[in-house]
Amino acid sequence: MATPDTQNRPPRLWRWGLLIAVMAVVLGAWWLAVDRFATRIGLDARDTMRELPRNEDTRRPID
Repeated sequence: MATPDTQNRPPRLWRWGLLIAVMAVVLGAWWLAVDRFATRIGLDARDTMRELPRNEDTRRPID
C-alpha cells in the first residue's frame, strides 16, 4: 500500500541549499564586521604611537 505524494514540501536538497546560502551570507557579514573592527583598532593603535621619542623621554632624571 503506497501513500500518495500529496505533500507540498520543497525537496530536501533545495532546503539544504537554501540553508547553506543563508549561512554563507551570515558568515560573510560576520567576517566583514570583524575585519572592519580589527582595521579600526589597528588604525587607532597606529595613530597613538609616536615615531620618535619626545625630548622628555630622552633626558636623564636629575638626582
